[in-house]
Amino acid sequence: MASGRPVPANLSRPALSLAAVALALFGIARTTGSGWLIVILTGIGSVVALAAVLPPFTLRSLVLDVRPPRVATVGRPTEFNVDVTGGRGRAVKFRVMGFGGTWTGVVTPASGRLAVVPERRGVITEVVVEVRSAAPIGLVWWRRRMVIQLDRPIEVGPAPIATSLEPPSGRDDSGRNEHRSMAAMADTVRTVREYRPGDAIKLVHWAATARAGELMTKELESPIMPALCLAVDLRGPAGDAVEAAASRAAGVALAGLAEGLPVLMLTAESVGPRSGPVTTPGEVNRRLARAVGGPLPVAPMGTTPVLVTPS
Repeated sequence: MASGRPVPANLSRPALSLAAVALALFGIARTTGSGWLIVILTGIGSVVALAAVLPPFTLRSLVLDVRPPRVATVGRPTEFNVDVTGGRGRAVKFRVMGFGGTWTGVVTPASGRLAVVPERRGVITEVVVEVRSAAPIGLVWWRRRMVIQLDRPIEVGPAPIATSLEPPSGRDDSGRNEHRSMAAMADTVRTVREYRPGDAIKLVHWAATARAGELMTKELESPIMPALCLAVDLRGPAGDAVEAAASRAAGVALAGLAEGLPVLMLTAESVGPRSGPVTTPGEVNRRLARAVGGPLPVAPMGTTPVLVTPS
């Protein structure tokens, strides 16, 4: 955990009021030469000095442990588990930068669940937490920024844009989906032919062998292509257009899953092109959280991908 040093943040309203009173008393003391006013000013100065010196010690001793969920979505509330230790029972407030920015006040030590709202898509490996304290007197606020490395990254996917798909051509008027699964297609016999060296024994068609008097083997249907091949090309200047494209892709993929269609997603990640099926909303979220601008993999032969781009 990398942390910045505590630095002054701002004076509280009581501190400003106390400063105004001190200035007034100082003016009166200079005019009248009253000794008891000097005593009062000395007391006020001591209180202000303690208020300015003690909060940094509280902030230096703080330790934060942040445990986020594995998956989140931009703009949708999620929760972090947070433990705050150290601080010697002082009151502090903190916020997780980039996750809504709301302040939460606690008295250390404390632990609980913190509601946050992710503001950006991507794979997040660290979070920045700003902590403030004016303890124990509450007059002078100090702040400290802490960069916390996460034990496991958060995969923040885009907020999906609701999309409707036309019913696929294989769906009849009754709504029954006639698309066969890949496994079912792979078990369908396309034809029977003479056995060739190297053919698997389990593919021998024994009934045809008995009729022909020689070994015959089955040729199976190749697995069908995905009903929805989605190519997500995020190349372009980073900004709202790229994020909108990711959101549209999420909406299309989720609509396909809702229709019961096999969905293949083509994306680029930091390690290179990636092609693979997505079968749940969580997988859609994770794939698009990792998607970056870059060359896409080649679509399977015989498919016409649905292309989503920032333009």
